[in-house]
Amino acid sequence: MSTREDTDAPIALVTGAAVRVGAAIATALAQTGYRVWLHHHCSTSAATALSSSLPGVLGAPRCDLTDEAGRASLIRTVTDADGPGGGRLDLLVNNAASFERGRFVERDDDDLRRVLELGLVAPLSLIRRACPALTASRGCVVNVGDLLARHPSPESVDHAAAKAALETATRALAVELAPVRVCGVVPGTVAWPPGTPESARRAIAAQTALGRIAAPNDVAQAVLFLARAPSITGTTLVVDAGQSVGLGRRPAHDAEQG
Repeated sequence: MSTREDTDAPIALVTGAAVRVGAAIATALAQTGYRVWLHHHCSTSAATALSSSLPGVLGAPRCDLTDEAGRASLIRTVTDADGPGGGRLDLLVNNAASFERGRFVERDDDDLRRVLELGLVAPLSLIRRACPALTASRGCVVNVGDLLARHPSPESVDHAAAKAALETATRALAVELAPVRVCGVVPGTVAWPPGTPESARRAIAAQTALGRIAAPNDVAQAVLFLARAPSITGTTLVVDAGQSVGLGRRPAHDAEQG
């Protein structure tokens, strides 16, 4: 928890902060002086462990972001003037997301609505509710997208559509909400899903310019850079080790030489 000495430190809310990329973002922020709210939904044990391991954690609120009342409660907690952060909010990182695969013709409208609610509606809802606090601090929003929004793969239509809309909203909100800055990061493959075969890992890595995938901390460092860049807004950084440019088909000896 924060101490008396760090009450002037900036405050961040990271959604989906308990595991994977969200945990890396929360860790990077906490280790560089931010006081952090660690939102989570299902990963309570991981959120508790992370909260105990990091400096300056203000709390680890649990919330289902697909629920409007839950979103409202989360922002009330974070911006409560009598709470541990004194109502201050300098950075909102919209990281929470689900990734549902399925053939488009076999999914239905409820599937689409569920994905859009978490991937698009929830981030915009949190931004809207956090606007007074972010405006007061001249703060920043960073929306975490997905490379699939730009380079879709089969069976990812709902997820790709939600993330593409979020990227467009990022640019639109940068215009409307200034001086609040609104930026984005677009990760490529940054963490292997459990059970990913080694052959699949090698094939994906070979399709990147750098011959490897990015790491969760690479995304975290991009978020940290945007949070600290006072003249950058409406910009989205791609963090994919060159996956999107497709330069990974280099001769083996070139890759070995680095």
